[in-house]
Amino acid sequence: MTRSLKCQLFTLSLLSLAVHDAHAACTFSPTAGDDSFVCDSGTAPSLIDLSGNNALVLPVNSTGSINGPVTFGAGADSITVHGGLITGVVNQGDGIDDFVMSGGQIQSLAQGDGRDTFLMSGGTIVGAFEDGDVAKMTGGSIGRVDMKLDNNIFDMSGGQIIGNLVTGFGRDSIILSGGSIGGNISVSGGEDDVTVTGGTVGGEIRLSFGNDRFVWRDAGLIKGAVLMGEDNDTALLANFSETLLSSTPALDGGLGTDSLSFENSAPETGARYINWETINLTRDSRLTLNDTLTLGDSTSGTGVFNLDASSRVESSQGVIKAFASGQNVTVNNAGLIDLTTNGTSTSDRLTIVGNYTGNGARLNLHSVLAGDNAASDALVVSSGTLSGTTSINVTNVGGTGALTAANGIQVVEANQGAVSSAGAFTLGQPLSAGAYQYYLFKGGVTAGSENSWFLRSSVVTPPAVAAVPEQPAPGQPTPQPPLPPVAPTPAAGTPPLPVAAPGESIVLYRQEVPLYAVVPPAAALLAQTTLGTFHERQGNQHLLTEKGAVPAGWVRAFGNAVRQSWSGTVAPSFDGSINGYQVGHDLYGHEQANGYRQRVGVFVSHARLDGDVRGFNLGFKDNKAGDIRLDGDSLGAYWTLISPQSAYLDVVAMGTRFDGRSRSERGARLDLDGHGVSLSVEAGYPLAVSDRWQIEPQAQLIGQRVSMDSANDGISRVGFDSQDYLKGRVGARLTGAYEVANIPVEPYLRSNLWHSFGGRDATLYDGQPVTRTDHTASTVDIGAGLVARLHPAVSVYASTDYSSNIDSRNQEGLSGTLGLRVSW
Repeated sequence: MTRSLKCQLFTLSLLSLAVHDAHAACTFSPTAGDDSFVCDSGTAPSLIDLSGNNALVLPVNSTGSINGPVTFGAGADSITVHGGLITGVVNQGDGIDDFVMSGGQIQSLAQGDGRDTFLMSGGTIVGAFEDGDVAKMTGGSIGRVDMKLDNNIFDMSGGQIIGNLVTGFGRDSIILSGGSIGGNISVSGGEDDVTVTGGTVGGEIRLSFGNDRFVWRDAGLIKGAVLMGEDNDTALLANFSETLLSSTPALDGGLGTDSLSFENSAPETGARYINWETINLTRDSRLTLNDTLTLGDSTSGTGVFNLDASSRVESSQGVIKAFASGQNVTVNNAGLIDLTTNGTSTSDRLTIVGNYTGNGARLNLHSVLAGDNAASDALVVSSGTLSGTTSINVTNVGGTGALTAANGIQVVEANQGAVSSAGAFTLGQPLSAGAYQYYLFKGGVTAGSENSWFLRSSVVTPPAVAAVPEQPAPGQPTPQPPLPPVAPTPAAGTPPLPVAAPGESIVLYRQEVPLYAVVPPAAALLAQTTLGTFHERQGNQHLLTEKGAVPAGWVRAFGNAVRQSWSGTVAPSFDGSINGYQVGHDLYGHEQANGYRQRVGVFVSHARLDGDVRGFNLGFKDNKAGDIRLDGDSLGAYWTLISPQSAYLDVVAMGTRFDGRSRSERGARLDLDGHGVSLSVEAGYPLAVSDRWQIEPQAQLIGQRVSMDSANDGISRVGFDSQDYLKGRVGARLTGAYEVANIPVEPYLRSNLWHSFGGRDATLYDGQPVTRTDHTASTVDIGAGLVARLHPAVSVYASTDYSSNIDSRNQEGLSGTLGLRVSW
């Protein structure tokens, strides 16, 4: 309602209360001029005043009764009813009249000609309200409403209309946000607007001919059909679920070029929406289509169905077709066609009888990723064209992978002469089942499959064309030449594939298989490097002399360049680096009477493993697989016992939280999370070989348990089953003792033999173990280092080492450590 209209209603309401020459006891004496009447008690047989601008008020708590008609003339009349009773017809006559009602009861109301206003917040009109122009209803009850043949406005937010609400010709506007209408809403010819945002309509909404507009937004219940009538109409349904929409049996666009749009809504049937030339799904709308959606009417014959990027169609056996037999519909899809909502079914279809165009669209399917002709949902396009770009996302339902030697698994069916462009479909992500890689191909290997689309787990080269049959003997039928074989064409975005010999196939293991095979051993390697050895962490046992609570702290940084391979199913290898730092603090140092020193402490660490992975994949040995990045955040505790002879026993327990990702060469990503526990027991005993030099035999045993979380890389569920790691070290450290510029300096050389004992890791795909990677390996390292006490409270230490394999598993590494220890 406009501001001027509201002011007009307010002013007229005040005038109706501020009356002059009022007659309070229902005793009326009309004059030839402007009269004001008040009826608050008593009775009157009627009120007829045909001249002047007249006003009648039945005030609040009125007990007055007019037992007959109230009739005014062509003036600007006002009637205000807050109580009381009028048993006859109220006729305001021509002129710009105003009617306000909040209580009481009248038999009926006719406002006559002129741009009249009506405001009802309570009370009862038993019969009809007729000839109104601008009406607002927030409460009360009316038998029926029949607006004048004009540009009517009826705004209803409460109350009840028992029967129908009808407007005449012109540009009418009906707004329903509350209350109830027991019958129909009907507008006659003209460009009319009906807006429903609440309330209830018990009957139909009929918009007749003219270019009408219907808006149904947020709320409201319509129990009858919505009939738009002839001409070019538009309708908008916004923010609805099927719960409310299901009460409306039909939404009929009628004849003409009509358009229906859904915003943020979820209709669940196609048959309800008839005679529409254009249907739009917008703003996160969802159409559940398990029946037939027919586009067009008897005149247009067909229509267009549009999905925007935020919307989707869900279907199990849906069909989109034209009204006229033999015509093609057009489906423009920028959103999602989802055939995966019917549980784990792999027989769902959406059939389009006509043309399909993907505009950066998506198609979700359930498939059993197995061998040829395995079950799969499918998009079916009949007699039209398939064009544009649509990304197919396949969810594997129970398939464990197998070789496809014939057509493969059909996911898009083109029939009845439908023709597909070469780039119409792509795979949304690499697709695998178990150890097999599936790619999307246009065409199978049999004649007639050229325009359909298939998933395959092998590369094939069609056999040579059969020889043309020889000419038959006279009188014999001429044999038909053989059909040429179909050469499957990889979808756009498919990586380069190996070339198979004619008539043969190459099985494709997917690219990520070696990449995931290194995850557990890489995590174990990261944790072991973080743990290190006693001297890499503390520098030297001679430095651990502090006593009491929190006597000293230390920090070190380390870096390793690593090249390592493992034996196993796909023989994975890693080439990269491990870098990190540790910060530790002695919590307590104690020296016993016998000279033994003990201390306990804690440390935190952060390290990162980053590098490239190769292995057997996509038909090639030692083929690039991708790269892995793994962070390890650790918390550890240590206890160290040092004898008077400087022999030591060092026990360390450390927990590590892993976080990272692997990324294949083609961009498939797996988020890596997990945890590990490491326990180290290390001992050394120095033996003097001269006044300045001593040799210290050492031994260390490290046990590790790595648990990596399973994750989904968009292809399959990848899990890890790791056996415990057990690694031993034996070696010796040759240490000297010198002073340089009054600074105690201890250079050293060391060498170690490392051996990883038996064990293996398994990588699981959708719960099935596919690859195994062995733990067993033997390496040797040599290194040099230096410890310097710069100040009685400050020491620095550094070392560097080179390692190499002594078995058939290639391994090479170069590492360095730099540390600082401070006594408080």
